[in-house]
Amino acid sequence: MADPRRGVDLCAAVAWGIIAFGAPALAAEKGDAARGQALYVEYCSQCHGGRGEGWGWGEKIPPPPVPIPDLSNAEHMRQLSDQYLFEIIKEGGEAVGKTRLMPAAGRVMNDGAIWDVIAYLRSLSRRVEAPRKQER
Repeated sequence: MADPRRGVDLCAAVAWGIIAFGAPALAAEKGDAARGQALYVEYCSQCHGGRGEGWGWGEKIPPPPVPIPDLSNAEHMRQLSDQYLFEIIKEGGEAVGKTRLMPAAGRVMNDGAIWDVIAYLRSLSRRVEAPRKQER
């Protein structure tokens, strides 16, 4: 007769694997990148730039006294979980030990809208330009 604990152990291992390795991909699929782009432009681009490159005001206004990350940088974005992005967008920078200059967008966006923004941010870091031909 099969040991019933073996089935429980197997289920726990599968659940852990989904949580540990599949959660970021599943979380990003919660949102719609097209809707997220419109929200990003309205609420985020002033500081994070039109394409996530960081401070979007160029020479017009001096940048704030804190670094603004390049959200289009795939290497940087791989280090940030979807849950972290959700928390910092919803609750603001202070909620995750960052600057108070990052406002809590949860005041103006519901959870679904925040997931849309996260989906858009993930799409920014997946865009890769084709290498240019070297001119001789």
